[in-house]
Amino acid sequence: MSNEPLNRIPTHAAIIVDGNRRWAKQRLMPASLGHKAGFDRLKEITRYAVGDRGVKVLSLYVFSTENFARDPKEVGYLMDLFANNFRTIADEMNERGCQVLFSGRRDGLQPRVLDAMDYMMDLTKDNTKGIVNFCLNYGSRAELTDAVRSIARQVQSGALDPENIDESTIESHLYRPLPPVDLMIRTSGEQRLSNFLLWQCAYAEFYFTPVLFPDFTKDCFDEALAEYARRDRRMGGNSKK
Repeated sequence: MSNEPLNRIPTHAAIIVDGNRRWAKQRLMPASLGHKAGFDRLKEITRYAVGDRGVKVLSLYVFSTENFARDPKEVGYLMDLFANNFRTIADEMNERGCQVLFSGRRDGLQPRVLDAMDYMMDLTKDNTKGIVNFCLNYGSRAELTDAVRSIARQVQSGALDPENIDESTIESHLYRPLPPVDLMIRTSGEQRLSNFLLWQCAYAEFYFTPVLFPDFTKDCFDEALAEYARRDRRMGGNSKK
């Protein structure tokens, strides 16, 4: 199915990357090898989505604020994985003319991870052909809390009248000024958002697949796109079909 034309491509697709540990467990492997396989797949899907399929924004949920509660060795391995691979991804995305962003809290992340993140963003900041948004140390409740706190400071200083606060005010204080999510994909069979892009997913179409992320191929991504193209998106209004 890869590269077959589709009549509707989401502007903003988001993926909850899930199933790496189960994939490894099924193969009697350590969790670290599952994360490595998942990250290799993530790089492939990123190239395909923004490079070949024309998705303008791809958000990837790679590490939540809650993931710090996992075994310290596993967390350390993931941080090493990010630090060791982000620069390579940056170089490739830069060649493709794509910008790389990060959404999440910087507090708690190790310096080598922050350095790699900053390298990616600085290298690709002027690119316009697409956006890859890595959600790292991210939680949607944390994002909304940070937004409310920032707005409250403006009100307290007199820079903002509370009566002028509307949805656009909140959106302008989120981590990144990105368009709403059109298609939310979650792998591994779980059917929940897990605190990911709650505000941005207000009218998103959801696609759940039992496929574990290391097995989520280009064809699997195309199946999600095909299902999205079949959906009747009403956005709170009447049917468009």
